[in-house]
Amino acid sequence: MGCACNQRGKIQYEVAMDAGRGRVAFTSGSKPTATTVAQRYTGSAVRVKGTGEIVHHTEQYEVAQDGGKGQVVFAHSDVDQALAHAGALAGAVVRERETGELIQPVPAADLTKGAGQTAEAPA
Repeated sequence: MGCACNQRGKIQYEVAMDAGRGRVAFTSGSKPTATTVAQRYTGSAVRVKGTGEIVHHTEQYEVAQDGGKGQVVFAHSDVDQALAHAGALAGAVVRERETGELIQPVPAADLTKGAGQTAEAPA
C-alpha cells in the first residue's frame, strides 16, 4: 500500500510531546489512530498539523484563545504552567477540561440583587 503523505487537502494529526509543545512523535491522517498512539506517551497531545490546534489531550487544564471561544493551544496538568502559558497570549483563558470552568480570568462576581430582594430607596 502506498504512502498517503502526498494527499493534499487531507487533515493530518500529530502526536506532540510536552503538552503539544514538544517534538512530534507520530503523524497520521486518522484522528482515532493518533489519539490511541498519544495514550502511549505521557503528557502528549494530538494537534492538527500546520495549525497547532490541540484536538485531544488528557491534561486537566487547557489554554484557549479568543476568550475561550478559539482553539485550544496548550494543555497541562499543572495550573501554574497553564497560567504562565496563557499570560504570554493576548486574550487567552485557562479552563478546566472536564467542566469548562474558567480559572483565569476569574469570572466576575454576580453583584446584582437576587430575586425577592428589593433595593431600598435613599431617604
